[in-house]
Amino acid sequence: MAWAPAVPSLLLFAVSVFSGLLAIAVASTRHERYASGFVAIVVVIAAWSLTYGIQLGFDGVAGQSTWWRFTLATAGFLPTAWLLFALPYAGKGAWLTRTAKWAMAGEPMLFATFVLTNPRHRLIWTELSVPADALVTVFAPTFAAGYFLHMAYAYSMVGFGVYLVLQTAARSSELYRRQGVTLIASVVPPVLAHVAFTLGISPVPGLDLTPFTFGATVALISVGLFRFDLLDRTPIAREAALDVVGNGLVVLDAEGMVVDAEERARRVLTPAPSPSDHVSAVFPETGLERLSGATVEGEPDGARRTYEVQVSGLRDAEGQLTGYALVLRDVTDRRAYEQRLQVANRVLRHNLRNDMNVVHGLAERIEAGEADQPAAVAARIQAKVEGVVETSEKVREMTRLEPSSADDADPVDLFDTATEVLERFDSSTDAVVESKRTAPAVAAVADESALGTAVWNVLENAVEHNAGPEPWVGLRAGTDSGVAWLEIADNGPGIPVDEREVLRRETETPLKHSQGLGLWLASWSTRAAGGELTIESTGCQGTTIRLTFPVAH
Repeated sequence: MAWAPAVPSLLLFAVSVFSGLLAIAVASTRHERYASGFVAIVVVIAAWSLTYGIQLGFDGVAGQSTWWRFTLATAGFLPTAWLLFALPYAGKGAWLTRTAKWAMAGEPMLFATFVLTNPRHRLIWTELSVPADALVTVFAPTFAAGYFLHMAYAYSMVGFGVYLVLQTAARSSELYRRQGVTLIASVVPPVLAHVAFTLGISPVPGLDLTPFTFGATVALISVGLFRFDLLDRTPIAREAALDVVGNGLVVLDAEGMVVDAEERARRVLTPAPSPSDHVSAVFPETGLERLSGATVEGEPDGARRTYEVQVSGLRDAEGQLTGYALVLRDVTDRRAYEQRLQVANRVLRHNLRNDMNVVHGLAERIEAGEADQPAAVAARIQAKVEGVVETSEKVREMTRLEPSSADDADPVDLFDTATEVLERFDSSTDAVVESKRTAPAVAAVADESALGTAVWNVLENAVEHNAGPEPWVGLRAGTDSGVAWLEIADNGPGIPVDEREVLRRETETPLKHSQGLGLWLASWSTRAAGGELTIESTGCQGTTIRLTFPVAH
């Protein structure tokens, strides 16, 4: 009956020491809400390995039976510890009410009581006997009904915990899937070994190999801790983040590390956010606390768009901060509207005020009798008034424009629309107008009225600002590589540099006449119709402007 530990006991002592050190390290450095469940698992593993190692050091049933009871009583707490970890890890911490915790702890405590008092009632096992062919001196128990009832409970707890981890991994990013795979891999060896022991089919008769497999379990858990940041980055439920998602989403943990990024966000942001990057790698000049309200520009679908960043905290059911959602909201249309209001305000303050000052001065000359040719002065007044009315109409049109969805686009023949607009110019200008259809140009146009406004303003610039002796305007339409296009060319003086900057930068510049306002309106109207306006060429020999739209299908 002397205690003489051999190799099996020494192996188990090593597992126990390793597990104990890991439990101490986690308990002293981690503060996550499920760290306590993790520590409980490792502590039970350490205790189970220790008591079983001590048991195997004895060479008879009498010496082993006492430690066997301690081992079995300790082992009964492991399924509960596993579930106490798995529930918060999967975001189900709210399920762990006071009543639920007592119910979960009650079963292993009751089982331990029956184990320690088994010699009186024999509800857990009925006999302990050493197999004749045993390679290791250890008895094989003959289990009773109480043990199998406990195992039904224990395996259901383990299975449910595995299901929660797998579900969380399936709904999470690559990092969490690796965490989940590591956790499941750490559970499989001891479960298989314990099932074999319970059914009496252990490769070594009478020997429970479960504590020996804990070496692999602790090693895999260590990999999860130090390689895949288990307990550092908690799984962020996609559902919680998607509740606040706009046109792009980046999910951060509580320390600002990227744990997930939606595809559009990766296309918008430069550099594209990747798991394990800190948010400062994406926004190096703006801290997380000042990021809300910042704007970024990107081309997720080939067209330049403006996005506003909003930062929202993500909290679990217990109210604890688990991370942040960086939501990218497309504010391109809102910014364009604000821009139009700024231009309208400048026009109303600058152009209209100047024109009305001229009108007021001319009227005073007539009133004072200082006008040598009152009719000519009155004509100038009338021209200025007509210009004011025209500018006011353009301002009204600017503020009326609303972006249309590409889903609402209808097939429109660009050449036919431009021809209809041209007919209104034929009676009001001496310019020579030529038109040519090079190919069918049926485009997907979201707002045909906006398209007409764009064409009108381009033609107006081409005709009204051409002071040459033989003004000319040419119109062509066609398709090219899946794009329907409309070109309007003239032989005028070209577009000044500052006016071209209006279209290139899409920022407000001082507008001193309606030509600049017309370009703004033409560009915005084209975009509202679902297309793009570009200046193909300009100079002293004339200008060519192209409107492009997707081909209608």
